[in-house]
Amino acid sequence: MSRKSPLLFLLSLLLLALLAGCSGSSGSKNPATEGFRREVETVARGLVTSLAEPMARGDRAAVRKILSVEAAKSRADAKAAGRQVIVLDRKGVVYECDVPFVCDAPRDYSRTDIVGRALKGKTGSHGKIYAANDKQLFLVLTPIPKEGEKDGLLGIVYDAEAVRRERGVQEKEFLAMTFSP
Repeated sequence: MSRKSPLLFLLSLLLLALLAGCSGSSGSKNPATEGFRREVETVARGLVTSLAEPMARGDRAAVRKILSVEAAKSRADAKAAGRQVIVLDRKGVVYECDVPFVCDAPRDYSRTDIVGRALKGKTGSHGKIYAANDKQLFLVLTPIPKEGEKDGLLGIVYDAEAVRRERGVQEKEFLAMTFSP
């Protein structure tokens, strides 16, 4: 019986260690990932609040001004990781943006998986996309509400390499994130 007790004790410890390692608690998450997620949500909430009224009125000049102010903030913020902003209308067509490869001409992104999911859902979507030069980007789409419906989508675009290098957030971690609207 004395031989079984240490063995049982060691097996119990091993089982506890395995269970602790598999828990999905926030204490086991990468702090950099959590910080980045909170930052994205804060930026999105602020922009959605600012954009809701001009989008409802169809005031392109006001939307352009809001994006211009955000672009200046992003350039001044060393932690912005190349953040840029795009606004899509309720059909998934570019309305206004500060993303050079997207802003060249209004494009319809409604048939892309990530935009299609955001248009159909209530909370938006996020994923990995590629620029025309094959540069990897992270995109977070958030609905711009209008009296219980969507008036468009706010897209926050990050340079994926900058997010990995400057923020310590890997692609797998970004794709596993859950963003609150």
